[in-house]
Amino acid sequence: MAGKHTCPSCSAADSKQIRELVKESVTPGSESKLPTKYSPPKQPWAYLQGFLLALPVNTGLMLSLASPGGSEASTAMADLVSSAGFLGVWVGYGIWKTKAYTHKLDEWKSTIASKLLCLRCGHTFEA
Repeated sequence: MAGKHTCPSCSAADSKQIRELVKESVTPGSESKLPTKYSPPKQPWAYLQGFLLALPVNTGLMLSLASPGGSEASTAMADLVSSAGFLGVWVGYGIWKTKAYTHKLDEWKSTIASKLLCLRCGHTFEA
């Protein structure tokens, strides 16, 4: 099916769907003919980044809310607030980054499904 399409720039008949090239480039030891702009987006380490971002938030909240001579109730409240802040930043950042990655991945999937790549000149065009 992809071989029947001719390239509009060089009129070559050897074109291939980008989706097929992506599947071929997954196998180890194969050289990819795929341009870098059509490679899949990199998956973020969102929850690890969120955890590392939440550590200073937790420390800052503990140092600002708890006092050395404070009562047990105020220390417990500081622990509760800092834990809630820690979890909020950790999970919130992870969800935010994961949603952005999912959106980029959906755009990439629709792009590779509809485009053809000329194997002779490297021109990409719609199917």
